[in-house]
Amino acid sequence: MYSEDKIYSKVPPDLQRIAKVVRLMDSSIKIPGTNRTFGIEPLIGLIPVLGDVIDFGISAWIMIVLLKNNASGRVIAKMLVNVGLDALLMFIPVLGNIIDFFYKANQRNLILALEHYEEGKHQGSAWPVLLPIIGTLMLMLVLVTAGTIWLFIAIWNWIM
Repeated sequence: MYSEDKIYSKVPPDLQRIAKVVRLMDSSIKIPGTNRTFGIEPLIGLIPVLGDVIDFGISAWIMIVLLKNNASGRVIAKMLVNVGLDALLMFIPVLGNIIDFFYKANQRNLILALEHYEEGKHQGSAWPVLLPIIGTLMLMLVLVTAGTIWLFIAIWNWIM
């Protein structure tokens, strides 16, 4: 976990500023009597479209800062996976906001970035992360195409 009070010597100053925004978005409000926190992101997410644009903008900002500061492809790919999952959750009305309360993609990405710079983790190529994703997407494309063809043939046979 990250802490705003901790001094990060190897972290770019831009990323230190982002940490403050991520804290506001994901963990600025503590639920009394628990260790759970949340931020304003689930609340902003209730605003159709605008909330999602703000959330995506922060995610993009983190990745742009990392790219400007020579982050490895692997850490960027892992962040893209987090952002992609978060984006998929956005399509589930109300339930997506509830899941967002627990998932906190920006906080996960910030932790990845801090681990990358401070501990030297997540170094290397993006391909070990991207290849399974690409393979899964290709398999889904094949299955959807085959299902569409099968459905078309079934409807055609039913009509004729």
